[in-house]
Amino acid sequence: MWKKRTLWLLKFLVGIGLVLVLYRHINQRQAIEQAFATANWVNVAIALILLLPNFFFQFLKWRYLLRHRYPEMPGRPAFQSLLFGATLGFVTPGNLGELARALFFEKYNRYVIAGLNVIDKIFNLLIFTTFGLVALNVYILWYFRLSYYVALPIAVLSALLLFFLWLVALHPQWVRSFLYGINTMLTSREKIKSFISCLDEFQSRHSLHMALLTTAWFFMIILQYHALLLAFTNVEFYQTFLGVSALLVTKMMLPISFGDLGIREGGAVFYFSYLGIPAAAAFNAAILIFVINFFIPALAGSWFVFKLKWEFRGKTRKSGEGRKR
Repeated sequence: MWKKRTLWLLKFLVGIGLVLVLYRHINQRQAIEQAFATANWVNVAIALILLLPNFFFQFLKWRYLLRHRYPEMPGRPAFQSLLFGATLGFVTPGNLGELARALFFEKYNRYVIAGLNVIDKIFNLLIFTTFGLVALNVYILWYFRLSYYVALPIAVLSALLLFFLWLVALHPQWVRSFLYGINTMLTSREKIKSFISCLDEFQSRHSLHMALLTTAWFFMIILQYHALLLAFTNVEFYQTFLGVSALLVTKMMLPISFGDLGIREGGAVFYFSYLGIPAAAAFNAAILIFVINFFIPALAGSWFVFKLKWEFRGKTRKSGEGRKR
């Protein structure tokens, strides 16, 4: 337990340290405070309001997966477990804590729920990688000014990777057959079989539906960033799209800090600098995204985390009293 806490503390310190370094570097002439002082808070309010459709699309994705496997499941536990996962994801790098949503479901097979959770996460990664690689290749070709002898092979490899990822994603039956084949060589086969069974009856049309919902959620994030950037500076939508797409895939590949603090802000400053966006504006937008999209849902979901913890302690006490008797 102490090792996990130490690791968590180190990642927290890394995140805070990166933010402080960025703040000190950018704010040498009070640029950050000045940007906040002259900010258009109507745009900040718009980004805050957009949290509702943002979370709604996340809910639609999660409910779609849950009802595919358990058609009778009401929407309420899907919504509550989403908040529960947001809290756990807040305190873990790359929001990996979201994969613990299955703990919230006591009346259903938690191994199946965990598998559905992984599917949800995979489609997030798929969409982030798709738009992120496109954006990175645009940066490489037009902004980083690398030689075409370097840029062209990178573009070809990116295209091949995306083709492979989408080919597999749209044929989940291939993944299911492959995993069932591996399962025959492993121990704890029944638990793993339950986990893999989340893909039972999951067909190409379901993959396409998930991809469309995830894409809608992705563009909601883009709109939030765009509103926040407009609060501090003038920016074109294509600039927001390029910068945020590159930022999200980079953040995904570097899950090294608490809540991705520092990585998000540093990536925003780096990528938007090539587009002529002031560092203070990029930094402030990234910090506000952290507060709106991560801190607020995590705060709301903390009730369900504590509730589950209290219920677990209550059951443990009753079990202990029963053994004594």
